[in-house]
Amino acid sequence: MREEIREPSRAGCGTTPRDRRNQLRVLWTMAAWAVCSVAGSLLIKREVLPVGAGRWTVAALPCLAAVLVLVAYARFLREADELQRLVQLEALALGFGGAFFAFMSYPLFERLGAPTLDVGDLGVVMALLYSLGGLLGWRRYR
Repeated sequence: MREEIREPSRAGCGTTPRDRRNQLRVLWTMAAWAVCSVAGSLLIKREVLPVGAGRWTVAALPCLAAVLVLVAYARFLREADELQRLVQLEALALGFGGAFFAFMSYPLFERLGAPTLDVGDLGVVMALLYSLGGLLGWRRYR
């Protein structure tokens, strides 16, 4: 098997062409998921579709897109080098751990009068913490 040559990247850690392809695949599938989610939400909320199978199909499309994101991300992790895996593991740990404690802690603030949060709001917390973890890992290992 041929070794891929690492070239310096703007990210600092260096990535292979395969890593970049896999990262783009994750980004494109994530963009498709976001479009499906937002479009589906708007179509259902504005009652554009008649009641029945059409609405259920529109609601199921983001789930299918999410599966594609997970498959693309799993492939990225499987084919990434050890440094990329470490950065991703640390980012996932911060995202998951931070969101877990936010899920468990925020209801106490709600009991004190804080606004009620939707599950999607806490999903944003998870995404932001994951992104922060990725940035911290990038800085640490560059």
